[in-house]
Amino acid sequence: MERGFRHYTPRWPLIDYVEGFWSHGHYAQPHGRERVMPTGTMNLVFRCDGSGGASVMLSGAHSTHFLLDTSRPFSAIAASFRPGGGFPFFGLPADELENLILPLETVLGVEADDLRDRLLEARTTLAQFQALERFLLARLEEHTGRSAAVLYALRAFHGAGRVPSVASVAAQTGWTTTRFIATFRNEVGLAPKAYCRVARFRNVLASLASRENIDWTDVALSSGYFDQAHFIHDFKGFSGVTPSHYLRERVSTHHVRVR
Repeated sequence: MERGFRHYTPRWPLIDYVEGFWSHGHYAQPHGRERVMPTGTMNLVFRCDGSGGASVMLSGAHSTHFLLDTSRPFSAIAASFRPGGGFPFFGLPADELENLILPLETVLGVEADDLRDRLLEARTTLAQFQALERFLLARLEEHTGRSAAVLYALRAFHGAGRVPSVASVAAQTGWTTTRFIATFRNEVGLAPKAYCRVARFRNVLASLASRENIDWTDVALSSGYFDQAHFIHDFKGFSGVTPSHYLRERVSTHHVRVR
């Protein structure tokens, strides 16, 4: 795998489910751990370390940060799914993976071993991307797609302006609120309210990347928080650190070094 970060856009129909593939060859850091911020989406990650060990891991939708071991260099290639996009590929409700990272073999058995071997055998990063793409295309043919109600809800939650209430979105789908919440959890991996809170936090992180002089009150209000105290409480709940600590120790938008 070539050193450094690379990105690959999957072909149709995967692009409707997968935001993109990425790889990082020889990820080496002077610190031993990083906090990885929650995105509310699923990821499929193949990781190789310097000793030759290799694994394929399935990461469910997270509503809180998790710790990444960076004490030794490693290389990784991954598929980052769109919200609700990972549901059709793995044959189980997405909420069973909430805040979990599992070996893919515990979900798919020998198919996971075959994918790991194909990724190990690929001689270039592009060949690895293509092997991962073929695997997901084959899995997509075997499973049903997402419900129209959940797709509608995701568009509504990410639309411009004030985020609508869960009850109002459920009513617009024609479903009961109970049925809507259960189906949303099943396909997205988080309850609708939890997902919307994580999505707002993710938007905050994206906005911080382009700001030089940070006015935290302005960030809080422009992001839809009632006040700065509520913003800081949510930020610490999702990231495990204060906003100022995040700015000081971030390695990238979603990674923060642990000293």
